Amino acid sequence: MSQLILIIIAVIIIGMISRISYKFWQYGRPQHLVTSQQPQTADDSAVTLFIPGYAGNRFSFGRMLQRFVMGKIANKSLVVWIDRHNHPHVTGHLDPYRPMVQLIFATPRVAVRAQAAGVLAVVKYLLAHEHVQTMNLVAHSMGGVVLFQYLTTAARLANLPEVRKVVTIGAPFNDSEVGQNTYPIENHPLTATGPTTTTPVYNYFLRTLQQLPNTISYLNIAGNIGDKFQSDGAVAMNSALSLRFLLRTTVNRYQEFVVHGKNARHSRLHENYEVDRQIIQFLYPNKIKTVDDEK
Repeated sequence: MSQLILIIIAVIIIGMISRISYKFWQYGRPQHLVTSQQPQTADDSAVTLFIPGYAGNRFSFGRMLQRFVMGKIANKSLVVWIDRHNHPHVTGHLDPYRPMVQLIFATPRVAVRAQAAGVLAVVKYLLAHEHVQTMNLVAHSMGGVVLFQYLTTAARLANLPEVRKVVTIGAPFNDSEVGQNTYPIENHPLTATGPTTTTPVYNYFLRTLQQLPNTISYLNIAGNIGDKFQSDGAVAMNSALSLRFLLRTTVNRYQEFVVHGKNARHSRLHENYEVDRQIIQFLYPNKIKTVDDEK
C-alpha cells in the first residue's frame, strides 16, 4: 500500500511539473488568431507593447495575452527577450491586425532607466525591421514607471513611432521605492491639487511629463483590496491615481478605473477579467466582444 501511495504521489508531482513546464513554454511564445484579419481602423493597426513590472517574467502578461488571443481580440505577434545589454531577441512575425508584443527582460530587477533603455531598443528595432509607425503601451507595476521614463526619453528624440494609447496597471507613481514591495505601504492622501507628500519619482515626472505630446490617451487602473491602506496589497490607490495630477495638461484624454475585492490584489491585477475588459474597450473601442464572460 505504501508503495502504491508513493507511486501516486510521484505521478502527481510529474504531472504538476509537466503542466508548469508547458505553461512556461506556452506563455513565452507567439500565438496568432486562427482566422487572419485585415485592419479596418487605426486602432487595429497599432502595435501594442506589454511591459512587465519589477522581477516580471513571461507569466506576468503571458496569461492575459493568451486570453486576448483565445477571445479573438488580438494577435500575440512577437515575444522579445531583452538581454542584459539591452539587445532585443525577437521571436515571431508581426501580424497586420492588432499585433501585441510581449517584452521579457533577462535582468528584470534592474533600475527604471535601464529597463526604459531596453524598451527604447525594442522600439528602434520595430521601427527599423517592421516599419512600425504607431504604438500603444501597456504596463504593470514598476513597468508603468518604466513606460513613462521611456516616453520622456522618446519626447527628446526624432522619428520614433507615435504612441497613441497608454495603459498603466497598479503603477507606483508616488512611492519612494518603485520596484521592491515595502511595508508599511506608502499612502500619501490626494487633495484637489495633488498629493500631500511627494516622492522623488513623482517630482521627476512632474517636471518631465509636460514634454509629452497632447495626442496620447491614457487609461490608469488601480486596485483596492479594502485594506487599511486602501491599496492592492503593494501599491496604494493614492499612489497609482496620483498620475492624474501629472497629466493635468491632457486631463481630457485621461481616464482611470479602480478594481475592488480580493482579485484586485497587485499580483492578480493582470489576471482580473474586469481589467481585461477595460483594456480591450480602451484599445479597441469598436470591439463588441471582450472576454469570455463564462470564465
